[in-house]
Amino acid sequence: MILWSVAFLLAAGAWAADEEPRDESHITLALDWAMNWGEWGPQVYCPLGTFAYAFQIKVEGEDHLDDTAMNGIELFCRAPADTGHDGRPPKKDAKEFTITSTVQQWGDWKGKRECATGYLTGLRMKSEEDQGFFIDDTAANDLEMQCHWSTDTLNGGGDHWGTWSSWESCPHNWAICGIETRVEADSATDDTALNNVRMFCCSLNDMPPTLAPK
Repeated sequence: MILWSVAFLLAAGAWAADEEPRDESHITLALDWAMNWGEWGPQVYCPLGTFAYAFQIKVEGEDHLDDTAMNGIELFCRAPADTGHDGRPPKKDAKEFTITSTVQQWGDWKGKRECATGYLTGLRMKSEEDQGFFIDDTAANDLEMQCHWSTDTLNGGGDHWGTWSSWESCPHNWAICGIETRVEADSATDDTALNNVRMFCCSLNDMPPTLAPK
């Protein structure tokens, strides 16, 4: 589900003190299948002039008494001139920023999944439905993201339970620039950690002239 809105987009603390916050139209990518335990965390955005080109997920492996599967998502942001956007080769060792919304405590980060060129433009997530009383719930299990409008698909390396949502994608010439996660707080019974995610698309054509790709 794609939702259009106009908002004052405030980036996370990863950007430098002289950076300006984003002030532009954005599109919300909302999944058609996910669980809904927990509360939505903050909306967090890449710094002005940058977009997400890579991600990693935090996952608790199976075989625990109380499995939680996915616990968090991290996005890596770079400027167009550094990612190989628009036919240019990506720069090595270019400056990057990392952003997250709410992240739970369990599991390990699975490693960076990176677009060969360009940006992340779509996502889908694997989620396990409510298992009922006395059976362990895990909610979100794995994440896949697409690069450069479906030319390349990256798998996050999560757990195997559940069913994939439909793909949600940015329009052409828009790319993912922000994230918001729904995470269940610690409980005395059955923890599920990450349940849902929304990602936000920003236009590659709406950047200030000094930051736009040449």
